[in-house]
Amino acid sequence: MIEIRTAETSDEIEAVRFLVLAHASSLREHPGSEQVRVDAENLPGPYIAPRGRLYLARLDAMPAGCVALRPIDGTIAEVKRMFVLTTARRHGIARALMGQLISDARKMGYSRVRLGTLAEMEAAQNLYRELGFVRIPRYRADEKLDTVFFELDLTRRP
Repeated sequence: MIEIRTAETSDEIEAVRFLVLAHASSLREHPGSEQVRVDAENLPGPYIAPRGRLYLARLDAMPAGCVALRPIDGTIAEVKRMFVLTTARRHGIARALMGQLISDARKMGYSRVRLGTLAEMEAAQNLYRELGFVRIPRYRADEKLDTVFFELDLTRRP
């Protein structure tokens, strides 16, 4: 059974921190792993209401995945820290997390959601395309990694 919650309590935020640090570890010595670690230490950081969200997925009551939403500006939000534990993959957790995030982003009044993912993360890219995201040019000038960028127009219904 999959449960998606907005992480608000200290225990929920600690569970997300654990997951984000697991994500950083999975990146090994990738140049972006240090920023992921810093982000984990500063949670909830920019992912707080009313314009941001931090989500925790539980599979059979155990923390299994997370994703975050933060504002870029008044109408565009960014997806960050999408991660599902290897042992919990292939259960639909990433899709459930993204579905909740997209639904909430619409309710929050965002018109677009953007994200960047490593070029090697083909399964993630396939999920994003299935959810209606389209590839866009680089939108973060500071991004120096091998990153592919996507955007979802929230004003269009699937």
